[in-house]
Amino acid sequence: MMTRALWTCAALPALALLGCNTTSPPKPDAVNGKVTPQMRSGSTELRTYQIEDWVAPDDRTLVVNSVDRSLFEGRFKTRCTGLRLVNTLAFIVSEPPQIASYVGIVLPDGTRCVFASFTRLLAPPARSKDAAQDEGTL
Repeated sequence: MMTRALWTCAALPALALLGCNTTSPPKPDAVNGKVTPQMRSGSTELRTYQIEDWVAPDDRTLVVNSVDRSLFEGRFKTRCTGLRLVNTLAFIVSEPPQIASYVGIVLPDGTRCVFASFTRLLAPPARSKDAAQDEGTL
C-alpha cells in the first residue's frame, strides 16, 4: 500500500509536466490573402500587382511606387527584421490584387511582416510655371 502511494505521488508531477508540454506555442497572426512570388524591386513581374518598385528605408517602413507613379507607405505592426538586407519580397495581396489593400510582405526566409497601415502618400503641391520661371531668373 505504501509503495502504491509513493508511486502515485511520484507520477503526479510527471503527468503535470506532460500536460504542460502538450500545449502548443502561440501561432503568429493568420494573414488572409494570396502570397505573390518573390520579386526584385523594378522587376516586370511587379506590374501584375500594380507595383513599379519598392524601397525599405528601415525595418519598420516600406515605400512602394505604383505603376501610375503613386507612392504608398507601409508601416509594420512590429519591426520587420532583415527587411533592409533582402533584394526580393513577396507581397500578401487580397483578391483582386489592388495596391491599396495589401496586407503585408514575406521575406525570402519565410518571415511574414504584417502592415499596421498602408497609406497613399500625398504628392507635394505642383508649382506653377510662373514660379518656376521666376526662380530660374534669380
